[in-house]
Amino acid sequence: MYKIFVFVFVVCFSLNLDAQQIYTWEDYGLSFSLADDFKETVSTGEEFSASGDGMELTILPFADETIDDTDITAYTMSVAASLNLGRIDDVNKISFNGFSGGYAEGVSDGTKIFLMGLIDPNSDSNFFVIITFLDNDANAIEEAINICKSIKKI
Repeated sequence: MYKIFVFVFVVCFSLNLDAQQIYTWEDYGLSFSLADDFKETVSTGEEFSASGDGMELTILPFADETIDDTDITAYTMSVAASLNLGRIDDVNKISFNGFSGGYAEGVSDGTKIFLMGLIDPNSDSNFFVIITFLDNDANAIEEAINICKSIKKI
């Protein structure tokens, strides 16, 4: 009986650690998941932002039907450079959940910044995703990657 109790306790505790909330940004038909500690701070047609323990997420839409994945990587790099980030990684091309684009990582004043440009090939709505957290926070890096991978059109 004791073993069953311990097993149930461990399973419940593990599920609670990985608890996620699904957010839907109706204005753009986007869905994504964030950890339970996140709270929505802005949700307008111009921005979606949420904050969690030591991490912030902002999604900014922009309309341009002429942009392609080659343009978005260069544009993402120029935005990263304009933020005066140190230790900027080269832009890496990405493709997931129907989006293509690129992302860069950098650091500013001890804050790690993920900057991702996404193109929706089925509309002229494109997005910049900005996730910030303390530099060298391995848990936050994993969480940021999971947030990015969860973004999809609904």
